[in-house]
Amino acid sequence: MSAKSVVAPSNPAPARNGLGVPRGISPPTETPPRRRSLSARVYGLAQIIPVGILAVVTFYEVSAHLILETKVHPLMFAFETIVFGLIGPAFTWATMNWVAHEIQQRERAEGEKDELNAMMQEMHHRIKNNLQTVADLLSLEMSRNPRPEVHESLRDSIMRIKSIAASHEILSVESVGSTDVRELAQLVCDQAKRSMLRPDQKIEIRVKGPAVYLTSKQATAFALVLNELISNSLEHGFRDRTHGVIEVEMDWDGAEVWIRVQDDGAGLPAGFELATSRGLGLQIARTLVEKDLHGKLALTANADNDEHGTTAWVLFQRGIAIGNGG
Repeated sequence: MSAKSVVAPSNPAPARNGLGVPRGISPPTETPPRRRSLSARVYGLAQIIPVGILAVVTFYEVSAHLILETKVHPLMFAFETIVFGLIGPAFTWATMNWVAHEIQQRERAEGEKDELNAMMQEMHHRIKNNLQTVADLLSLEMSRNPRPEVHESLRDSIMRIKSIAASHEILSVESVGSTDVRELAQLVCDQAKRSMLRPDQKIEIRVKGPAVYLTSKQATAFALVLNELISNSLEHGFRDRTHGVIEVEMDWDGAEVWIRVQDDGAGLPAGFELATSRGLGLQIARTLVEKDLHGKLALTANADNDEHGTTAWVLFQRGIAIGNGG
């Protein structure tokens, strides 16, 4: 007798779970039904409630005056029927439809606002990524060029680009129309420390003050101005120093917003005048303050400081900014 060979199927059927779905494959999840909007629910009620009112009034009139034969003047019967049975439901229907229309208009406006907010945030995010790419390309070019003056020029350009990118980074996560410049100031200061401090330097940069909100254009100008002031302080005030403190403070008093950048570095050179300074960074800072923030920039020596540090002041009108709390 010849033994019969058992041949295993080449494609065995996959094992199935209790739901009849092959193991390893997740069953399709049902999408939960979308909840009806408030305006749609009000529109629906506007079609039901008037009919209910009409039915109740009709039942009352029929039962009270026809079945129970309540003695009421015919004019009163007609008046009740017209007012409560016809005008009442019609008024209710018109009122509820008007309310539903107003709610729908608000819902549409809020939806458009959310879409605009999402679009603006995505735009700021993409701008930030593009600026980071430009900064990385400049960093690559800086590493390939050995000349110190080229290094310094490219480094300053990279810092400015990263300051703009920092403002767009904040704008990409906040609501359209305003951004907290205190948080932005912290980003700019951290970035300056990473880019400009030597390994032997221990310079502390502190940011103080309440939240002050500016528009996107003003926030970008603020970031650039603060970057120039911090860079100027690190480059000139602490060129030959390894320890020091830079303090950034901001506040508003209901009429004006002011920003103070103070260091305990080497101080201003003799005979320094901001109006005649040929430094590119200070020229950029002054132009941005006057043109974009519509304010004033001033640099003063700390006469009461033993180390003769420098204080930079930026002042502009409160009406241009949006203060925390209104």
